[in-house]
Amino acid sequence: MRMGPGAMNHSIIDLTLSSSNMDLNWCLLGEEATRSDHEVIAWDVLGSPHPTDITSTETTGWDISGWDPAKKSEEEEKRKAEERQRKARECYLAGLGRTPILSDSSTKEEVTEAVGSLREAMTVTLDGHARKKHWCSRSKPWWCEDLKKLRKDLGRARRKWRVAEMSRVKAARQEFRRAIRKAKRDCWNRFLQEADGNKVWTAAAYTTPRIDKTGQALVREDGSTAEGHHEREQAILQAHFPPGPLGVFEPAQGGKAFERVNAQLVGSLLGAAANTSAPDDDRISAGIVKVFWQWDKQRITQLVRACIWQGFHLGIWKTAKGVVIPKLGKPDYAKVRAYRVISLLDIISKLLERTAAHLIADHLERKRGLHEGQFGCRKRRSCVDVVAIMMNHTQQAWEQKKIAGALFMDVKAAFNNVDKTFLGKRMEELGLEADLIRWTMSFMSDRQVKLVLDGEIGDENPVDTGVSQGSPAAPILFVTYLSGIFDEVERTAVGVSGLSFVDDIRWRAEEKTQRRWRASCRWQQPWPSSGLERTAWHLTTEKRRQRFSGGRREKAPRRKPGEGWR
Repeated sequence: MRMGPGAMNHSIIDLTLSSSNMDLNWCLLGEEATRSDHEVIAWDVLGSPHPTDITSTETTGWDISGWDPAKKSEEEEKRKAEERQRKARECYLAGLGRTPILSDSSTKEEVTEAVGSLREAMTVTLDGHARKKHWCSRSKPWWCEDLKKLRKDLGRARRKWRVAEMSRVKAARQEFRRAIRKAKRDCWNRFLQEADGNKVWTAAAYTTPRIDKTGQALVREDGSTAEGHHEREQAILQAHFPPGPLGVFEPAQGGKAFERVNAQLVGSLLGAAANTSAPDDDRISAGIVKVFWQWDKQRITQLVRACIWQGFHLGIWKTAKGVVIPKLGKPDYAKVRAYRVISLLDIISKLLERTAAHLIADHLERKRGLHEGQFGCRKRRSCVDVVAIMMNHTQQAWEQKKIAGALFMDVKAAFNNVDKTFLGKRMEELGLEADLIRWTMSFMSDRQVKLVLDGEIGDENPVDTGVSQGSPAAPILFVTYLSGIFDEVERTAVGVSGLSFVDDIRWRAEEKTQRRWRASCRWQQPWPSSGLERTAWHLTTEKRRQRFSGGRREKAPRRKPGEGWR
């Protein structure tokens, strides 16, 4: 930035502030020398401000706590809560009075009509009998009636400062600011006291410093730069939703998996859903659906059962909002791969996906369809178990005077590269019911995503490959898709065994010498389209505790007396 005509001096802008509705493009110029620890930021405003998507007058959700008598302390409040709940139940059932409950012989058109009626009845009931939420970027959860009164007192003092003394204005302002600090502190303490489960980690996230990456230019995988909102959106779409390979798979008809769907199963899966999960455009959360479930269990159960029997995932559930969020711990957030896209889905759709995932996982566990070395996305198979098994295998190799070696690999863009054609064939090989396979193919077909980038919702874009991150069915579908590679590698490379946690894979081999170990691991990838990438390989010997990484030997650090191996 030059100051004055012909001036050779310049300054560095290390802080840029703009409104949230301003299209701002910026990037770091790391090659520019600044003679300090600062980086040069190049930025420009791409256009005039545009209106924000959410205002304080729009409904962003509903609060149904007024329906629960158990949350009221006084008898009068309990009576009012029971009355509100009764009126809401009558309104909901009246809205669905003309829509029959589905059966096992219902058609896809009847299922679509039933879902539309169910959503409309819920929305009308909530609009009429629940308190509307109007959350926006300026919302203050710590605001209360006492602060409103103090603000009015401050306004009166300001208007009368010419008549009264200025000290009254200062006293009112000081009292108002002190009350605000106390309200914020009480709000935070109350949140910490009531925090349980995942809310503890939410509190940790609130206290972690964050860098605002709004408007940052992105570097594509080919090295080109994407600037501006549209270019960055297209770069993310190309990186995270690549075009799928050509292939046709026609699942068989029939199947009896739907027969296991009953009210007990659906109710338990709905009860396990988190009330705080972000809802879709319909703004109906899991906590709200749990209340409607108590009033209409049979209707919701039959809806889930009919969708699986038909092998049908509704079209209105196939368009999702994809929220772009940065991955933790990445060194460079200018790269497009440093972000992930999480899909926000309809809660009834997620209930159906959760039911299908349970049926698929139950079949695979009973029939032992997955590899024994696959951990993650499965019950009672955690990351701690993987580490314990690796340590145990290494210790056994040392006791036998062998070298234990491991080759670590990662599946590139794991969930986004799942091919539905291959997945369908793999599910058939594992003996899954035909109705579950048909539902999976319908779930993965004709999907669309609307990216939410910098708070702005983009247009609908088709997606023809991968499974949605954020879907309850995505984890089990991915491990099913990847399960065949373990048997193939172990058959090709004799003496090599596989162990994985979701998309991180480790291949283990034990030999007497390092040369023989390297020879045993010189095998080609059996499936070039699987997206496997080698990240590192490590050898450890019991005698010298030497570590080898990528072919370069590194001597382990010396031990101090009484100190164990690191």
